[in-house]
Amino acid sequence: MATTLPTSRQTPRRSSAGPIPPHPTPNRAPAPRRIASNFVFMSLAEIICRGASVAVTLTLAKRLGMANYGRVGFAFDIVFWLVLLVRDAFEVIISRELARHPRLVRPLVNHVLALRGVLSVSLFVGLVTVSSLTISTAADRAILALYGLLLLTTALGLDFVYRGTERMGLVALSLCIRTLVYATGVWMSVGDASRIVWVPAWLALGEACGITLVWICYSRQYGLPRPVLGFRFLRVFLKRGRSVCFIQIAQTVISSADLMVVDLMSRRWSDVGQYGAPHRMITAILTFGMIFQQVTFPTLARSWRQTTAAGRDALNVMVKVLMLGLIPIAVGGAVLSGPLVRFMLTKEYAGAGLLLALGIWRAPLLTLAYLYQTTLIAVNREGAGVRLLLSGAAASAPLVAFSCYCFGLPGAAAAVLVIGLSLVLAGYMLLAREERQPEWHHHLGRPLAASAVMVPVCLFLAQWHVLAGVAGGALTYLATLWGIGGLRQDELRAVLCRGEARTIPRPHTRFATQETS
Repeated sequence: MATTLPTSRQTPRRSSAGPIPPHPTPNRAPAPRRIASNFVFMSLAEIICRGASVAVTLTLAKRLGMANYGRVGFAFDIVFWLVLLVRDAFEVIISRELARHPRLVRPLVNHVLALRGVLSVSLFVGLVTVSSLTISTAADRAILALYGLLLLTTALGLDFVYRGTERMGLVALSLCIRTLVYATGVWMSVGDASRIVWVPAWLALGEACGITLVWICYSRQYGLPRPVLGFRFLRVFLKRGRSVCFIQIAQTVISSADLMVVDLMSRRWSDVGQYGAPHRMITAILTFGMIFQQVTFPTLARSWRQTTAAGRDALNVMVKVLMLGLIPIAVGGAVLSGPLVRFMLTKEYAGAGLLLALGIWRAPLLTLAYLYQTTLIAVNREGAGVRLLLSGAAASAPLVAFSCYCFGLPGAAAAVLVIGLSLVLAGYMLLAREERQPEWHHHLGRPLAASAVMVPVCLFLAQWHVLAGVAGGALTYLATLWGIGGLRQDELRAVLCRGEARTIPRPHTRFATQETS
């Protein structure tokens, strides 16, 4: 018969097979220390992973050539959107429930594995079937099928358990193993275009290695999972996780819709490779913006119970920190885009300099837009934020397609900037209704002034070498910023928020699940 799983207020039932073993509860450090250690672990992992990913991107772009790199990029982009449905639609909401109810680890894992397994197998079969009917060459079908294995490995991932229970060290180690296995394999075995199929194969193998490590640790603590497909769980999950799922999907669509549109509209693989190489380098910068939002979210959430002036001050400091870091990167990347492309890639990618100069500005625009969205969620206005992001996601593909058709690849890059700027302005107006809008004109003055001083130094030193231009420009920017009174120490402490948050008791809520005994 069906029995309701125990929650934190229920006593576990006994069956004829004997008592149910208690769920192990991890030992937790004090909140400030735990938050700081988790941030350090994930930041180091992101630095290693993103650095290795950029290195792999540059290596493949040189060894495969622009056309063959476009073939690999097209297959990866297709599978990436499918992986989004399997991964991001589940992990945030499930991690939240595990953080609230650690005793539900085993039943939630059983249900999630079953649901993601059915979804991933269905998507993989559909992907292979469609590719066999639409792709003419066997090599391209093999590349797409090997990338499709990421659907199966993603479905088996258990990272959400350790994210929800705030044990990020294992997650960080797993991410590093996945990336390093992939990077090492590509570096050693993919020397030219004749071994192009090894690129997705090593990526799938790296994912499998990292996931295996997490499974070993999970099995030692909780035992082997027993997947259970429960329709009641699916119904409650869709009801509670709908907004979070929409936010994740909308942000991903806005950030990568241009890449997919270019893939579908381009007639030559070389165009896909030329657009994809700088796009992936810019994505690495956006990742650190997402980490910044995750770290600052508790401060924004606490400011909801304070006065509007306190919330506005907290957001002011965060916007100031972002602009001080992202504006010089955007200005320097735009000014040195040509030398940077020639240094990192081959002469074949010379046309990508303009794409990098335009695309680098998506880093400050989209990061600021997502920070405004995070602030709306923190002040319990997530409905307005979700509608804003969905509107941006719905408009992104048509606008990128129209711009790409009229102006080519630079038009597609510029369309993303229009979308990002529109989201920033709309988010600012929504925050203004709550009287929590930041004083944006004060935050742009100093970084723009310091960047203006930096530009001639960059151009002068880049005549000798582009790295000299980057280093000299960075030092000039920091010196100028210090001279005009940049970020103060008390403002930085406000962002880091070293004090422990007050614990506010919440009413007990149960994430309904069922398990057949």
